Amino acid sequence: MVSSVNNATGHILDLIEEQTRLIGNALHSLHSCISSFTNEDVVEKLKSITNLRDEVVKLRRDLYNYIARSALGLILKEDWIRLVLKIVQVADYLEGIAYRLLRLKEKNWTISEEIIKLIEDMILKVTYEYEAFRKALLAFKYSNVEQLINHCKLVEEYEKKVDIAYRETDLATLERLNEPAMYLVRVIADFLESIADTLGDASDDLMLIALGHFG
Repeated sequence: MVSSVNNATGHILDLIEEQTRLIGNALHSLHSCISSFTNEDVVEKLKSITNLRDEVVKLRRDLYNYIARSALGLILKEDWIRLVLKIVQVADYLEGIAYRLLRLKEKNWTISEEIIKLIEDMILKVTYEYEAFRKALLAFKYSNVEQLINHCKLVEEYEKKVDIAYRETDLATLERLNEPAMYLVRVIADFLESIADTLGDASDDLMLIALGHFG
């Protein structure tokens, strides 16, 4: 029989779920900004994304305090802390992307439609990976081990798709290195790939925690 999630684990999952909700909002805003990059309202949207990290960090402090006071074993506490750190890393990368897009707007540097489409595609694939990770969290919360495993597998599949999209974007930007915007665009692509890798690692952490809990 699969054991249910206890109160301590449930509360930790609630706080992590709130962190991931903020990440999801930022990803959707980022996609909106890229798909309408020439619009004036993009600047305000990007500035709102840069505030994301503060909210995620506040939740990290709440999580650390709760984990430290909980009756969980030391190894399990360390596992949860590693997972939380990875979510904060994702927030760091998103903040970095937003700052660089703001810089592109400030400089009024143009980006070709081809490059915009490639970055937009990367963001979409990262968002799909994020959604799979979020659903894995929910499956853990409701003790649905089968769904948890399935969604973690989807995270891995989307991570590979992001990697393929990154290679395509990398080659396309290499051909345009004479354009002033390309250095920043390449960093943005690097950060998106790093988000995908970090979500993949977070999914692995979640699976290990679940195996210890339900195993």
